[in-house]
Amino acid sequence: MTRWTAALAILATAGAAQAAEAPAFKPVRADEDYSYLRNVADRTGLDPLRYIPLGDQVYLSLGGEARLRVDTADHPHFGLGGKESDTFALGRLLLSGDLHLGRTVRLYGELGVHRDIGMRGAAGPIDRDGLDTQVLFLDVAPTHGWRLRLGRQELQLNPTQRFIAVREAPNVRQSFDGLRVTRDVDGLKLDAFYFQPVVAQTGAFNDRASRTQRFYGLYASTKPSPHRTLDVYLLGFERDGARFGAVTGDEHRVSLGVRLAGTQDRVDYEVEGVVQGGRFAGRTIRAFAASAGGGYTLDRTWKPRLGLRLDVGSGDKDPADGRLGTFNPMFPKGGYFNETGLISWGNLAALRASFGVAPAKAVNLEASYTAHSRWTGADAIYLQPLVPLAPAGGDRSRNVGGAAQLDGSWQVNRSFKLQAQWARQAAGPAVRALGGHPVNLAVLFAQMRF
Repeated sequence: MTRWTAALAILATAGAAQAAEAPAFKPVRADEDYSYLRNVADRTGLDPLRYIPLGDQVYLSLGGEARLRVDTADHPHFGLGGKESDTFALGRLLLSGDLHLGRTVRLYGELGVHRDIGMRGAAGPIDRDGLDTQVLFLDVAPTHGWRLRLGRQELQLNPTQRFIAVREAPNVRQSFDGLRVTRDVDGLKLDAFYFQPVVAQTGAFNDRASRTQRFYGLYASTKPSPHRTLDVYLLGFERDGARFGAVTGDEHRVSLGVRLAGTQDRVDYEVEGVVQGGRFAGRTIRAFAASAGGGYTLDRTWKPRLGLRLDVGSGDKDPADGRLGTFNPMFPKGGYFNETGLISWGNLAALRASFGVAPAKAVNLEASYTAHSRWTGADAIYLQPLVPLAPAGGDRSRNVGGAAQLDGSWQVNRSFKLQAQWARQAAGPAVRALGGHPVNLAVLFAQMRF
C-alpha cells in the first residue's frame, strides 16, 4: 500500500500547478479535449504533457490516473456464502495516450494495471487484472457532426449511469469491443452501437470480448430548453446460458426507455422509465424499472439540499406462468445505492431520503437513509449486478432492510480527490430468513488524475 500512497502524493503535487482555465476531468477520459492548449504560449504544470505538438494540426496528449480504494466491512453479502469480514485495499493505475492526426483521424489508447492488497481469499473478477488494454480505439470524423469509433471503448450515455455505467467504483472499469457511430448536430446527439463487453482476466494482455454476450442499441439525447434534458433509447442485450431461478437458457432482451432531467430555480428533478420485452428459455420477458427523484436547495449558508428518490425494478411473481418478470439492469452503476454491492435493480423497491450540505466550494457532505424491499416475495434478493443472494424460497417476506449512509468528498485541487462513505445495511426479515446479518462498510477513495 505504501507504493500506491507515495505515487498519489507525488502526482498530486505535480498536478497542483496548472493553467487556471483547464476544464474538469471527465468520467470517460477519452471525452476530454486539450486542443485549446494550441493557443496557450505559457503552458504550466503538466500542460506540456497534455499537448505535445507534432506537426500541423497533429498533437499527442498524455494522461492517466492513480487510485487507491480502502475497504473495511463485516458480514459481506450479509454474511452468506462463506464471505468473511475483511479490510483490504484496491489499487489501479491507468496511463493514456491520445494522438490527433488532423481534424479527421484520432487514435486513443489506455493501459491499466489493477491490484488487490491484503484481501482475504481470491480476488473477484473486477478486483485484479494484470497489465492490459483498457481502451484502444480509432476515431474517424468524415464530416462535421459525424464520428465513427471502432475498437475497445468505455460508454457513458447520461450522467446518472443507472443501466449503462463506466463501473467507476470497482477496481476494473467496464469497457466494450465494437463499433459506435455518433451524430451530434444542432443540440441533438444520436448514438448507434454494437458491442461485446470485455471480460477482465487476471493475466497480462489477455482481456477478451465476451463470446456469450452482445449489447447494441440506439440512444438519442436533446435539450428541449437550456435547463432540461430529454433522452430516448432502444437497447438490445443478449446472453447465452443466462440463469434465472432454476432455469438456464439464452436471454434475448430489448429495453425501451425515456429519461427527463432538469432544474427549475432551486429545484432539481429526474425521472426515468424502462420497459423490457424479449425471450428467455422459451419464456416471454415482461419487465420494467422506474426512477423518480429530485431535490430542493435552500438559499442558505452551505447550500443545504433536501432530496427524495424512488427506485423500482420488477421481479418474477410466478416462475411457472411462462413469463420472466425480473428486470435486468444490464451494466448498472455499482455504487448507485451504496458501495456494499448488496442491492441490485432486479426485484427491487427502494425509497431514499437525503440531506446534503456544501461547507466549501470543493467539499460535499450528505446523510441518507434508504428503505429496501423486494418487489415481490416470490423472487430472489439480487446483489450487484444481478446475482441472486440465494434461490427464492418459501419465505415471502419483502422487507430487505434499510441502509443508513454518510458520504463525503473533497476535491483538493483539479487533479486530486478524496472521497469516503460509511454505510450500515440492516438485515430485514427477508434477509434474516436466509440466515443473514447486518453489514457495516467503510470506504475511502484517494484518486489522482493527470
